Amino acid sequence: MSCTACVTGSLHSGTPKGTETKVGGIDAYVVGDAQARRVIVVGCDIFGWKFVNTRLLADEYAEHGFRVVVPDLFDGSELPQWTLSANDPVNERKSLFTRFIVAPISLTVLVPFVLRNGPRQATTLTAVASALRAGPTPAPKVGFVGFCWGGRYAITLNHVFDASVAAHPSLVKFPAELEGITRPFSLAVAADDENYNRARAEETEKILRARGMRDVQVVVYEGVRHGWTIRANLADPRQRKARDDAVRQVVGWFEKYLS
Repeated sequence: MSCTACVTGSLHSGTPKGTETKVGGIDAYVVGDAQARRVIVVGCDIFGWKFVNTRLLADEYAEHGFRVVVPDLFDGSELPQWTLSANDPVNERKSLFTRFIVAPISLTVLVPFVLRNGPRQATTLTAVASALRAGPTPAPKVGFVGFCWGGRYAITLNHVFDASVAAHPSLVKFPAELEGITRPFSLAVAADDENYNRARAEETEKILRARGMRDVQVVVYEGVRHGWTIRANLADPRQRKARDDAVRQVVGWFEKYLS
């Protein structure tokens, strides 16, 4: 795996409002009304559950009346944030050391990270979903939104949740893993994403509708690149608008299917 876009983007600023706890025995960041009957589980990208961008986005979802849970998908590990800084497109004055040494090295850490963490995802996310549904009836409805790494599991584990959203998914075994989709499914992609572009998104919709699925949404975003929903440069008006539009896509999907 050598996905430059997967370790490219900007670091956001702000103070997350939630708390850290355990859900189904898994460390998690949780924010929003603890009594909410609508829960969103966030599948983080490779920068992990403590990444400030992810937590701030979870806070934003919670403002719409959801309880939001960001589980640790990597058992305490995460891609170091220096890899993001090394590939930040806003930094136009990178040193020669950063451009020719640090940035290439940042890509080499991806392969062992993927091999080490891939096998545990289904077990972790199934445990989280089960824990959230346990307890007094009626059980809450639980949705899943995944970004980049997590986007793959919004596809393969769609059937575990009441609805899911995949944002610029990576590492998807296409079209085989579409078999995991049996419940309402929304997809957000950048038109020219090297992992999941417009053509693949349109083919995804075609395949799912041919199977008789009606609750399918595909949105293609122009002028942005892989990772824009979570690592956009918020000072860039085009990126900011696309990022905000994606927030509305996620919130709208779950307001419809978790109610």
